[in-house]
Parts: sequence; structure tokens; C-alpha cells
Amino acid sequence: MEWTSRLAAQHSALWGFDRSYRLWWYVWPASLALLISGWICIDKPGGAARSGGSWATPVGQSVKLGIPAPPNSIQGELAKCFSNQILACTGLINTGQVRGRQLAAVLTQRGFLQREKQPDSAMADYNAALKVQPDFAEAFDNRAWIYMTRGDYDAALRDLDKAINLLQPTSAGIARYYRGFAFLRLNNYPQALADLNEAQKLQPNSADIYLARGEVEQAQENYDAALRDFDEFSKRAPKDARGPISRGSVLEAMGRSREALTALEDAVALEPGNVHALAERDRLRAQQSEGNQPK
Repeated sequence: MEWTSRLAAQHSALWGFDRSYRLWWYVWPASLALLISGWICIDKPGGAARSGGSWATPVGQSVKLGIPAPPNSIQGELAKCFSNQILACTGLINTGQVRGRQLAAVLTQRGFLQREKQPDSAMADYNAALKVQPDFAEAFDNRAWIYMTRGDYDAALRDLDKAINLLQPTSAGIARYYRGFAFLRLNNYPQALADLNEAQKLQPNSADIYLARGEVEQAQENYDAALRDFDEFSKRAPKDARGPISRGSVLEAMGRSREALTALEDAVALEPGNVHALAERDRLRAQQSEGNQPK
């Protein structure tokens, strides 16, 4: 339901300065239900992406419906597109009934829906959206996500810089998180921490921000701060093994290997098939049985 949350946020901004937008909401009563559903979903943490290792993984984000009011003939198809029905997005694109920012939004939404299974198609849609609307911030941060999954963090940073410059500061939480993650992977820890701190202020319930910031703090040997962030991640994603795996890594670095083993046991209990958790748990078990366990 990410799209409804972002729709509600965009609604608040457009309502203040766009008279035609306000009029459209008065004459389309069904939209009220959609807005209510968006309000309900605001501030709910997004699902955490699973990983075999202990590190954070940026989660792709759906585009918000920040576009002018559509004609009645395509309202239903737009609603289907932004409720994650990819065929509706394709139909809108093919009819030629959406243009400008509307077309850029639909292209970006279709790219979002293809990003995992068809990343090349998603990239083509993001590129097309930016050709139609060169200042469409959501296309930049979604394209950056693709770059990051391919390990091209320099390209991701270029897109994220543009997205952050285009977005209102209060709407840049996702882009700040992505940029902080990219800086983390490039070992630029001060810049990573600055962006992740800002992202956390804007999206305090996003679990993955805490996980990424904990990694930055661990890399800088700020172990107490890293533990706090990993614990916060686990509060928000209690069924995700990355929290206790990360906690175990920090505890071992602090010389608290018994507690580290307990954390890894917890990780295996959450995800019995997690290869990384199993390997680390077995390694610490072997240390303990051999008498090499630090006190």
C-alpha cells in the first residue's frame, strides 16, 4: 500500500496551491475513500527486504500520484495502475491519453512494478519518464535504486542529487535514505551518516534506515550507537533475521562473543535457512567448544 501513503502526502501539498486540483476533489466523491486509505497507511513501516547477509538492502518505492487531475475517461485506469496493476499502466501509455507529468508518473509506476523481475524494462521506463518530464524526481530516485542493485553507486549518487534538489525537503526521506546507502557502500561514512540521520527524521518508522545507519556506526567503531540502531531495526522488523545477525556482529567486535552467539541463535530461529546466520553461529559455537571463547 505504499502508493496510497505517497498519494496522501502529495494531496496535502497540491491542495494548498492548485485551485483546479481542489475543484476536482469536490466533484469526484469516490476519491475521498482513496484519500482516507492513504491516511490510514501513512507512517506504517515498509516491508524490509530479506537478505542472506547482515547488511541493509534499499527497498524500491512506488511513485506518488503527483499529477494533475485526469479526465473522467481514464480515472479508473489510473487508479488501477497505481494500485499495482501493470496492464492498466501499459494500456494508459499505449492510448496516448496521458501526457506530460501524468505520463511520467505512469511510466515511473510501471517501472516500479517491473524493477525486480525485469530491471532492464524498468530502467527503460525511468529513462522514458525523464525524457518526457526531465524534472520528475521520482524517476530519478527509482532509477537510482536500479543502479544500486547493480553496484553502480556513482551513477546512483548523480540521480539522487538531482532528486533531492527537486523534492521539497520534507518529501526527500526516501532519496536521502538511498543516498546515505550509496555513500555507505562507497565507504564515505560521514556523508552516509548525515543523509541517514536526515532520512530517519523524515521517516522515523522506516526499519531499513536504522539498519543502514547501524552499519555506518559499526564501520566507524561506534558500537554502542550501532547496537541501538540494530535493536531499533528489530523492533520495527521483528521477524527479519538481519537485526540479530547485525547485533551479533557488533557484539563479537566488542569482545562479547557469548552474547553474539545468542543473537545468532535468535537469527537462526527466525530464518532457519539463512546461510550467513548458520555459518556465523556454527563458527562461534566451535570457538566456544574449543575453549577460545573470550570472556
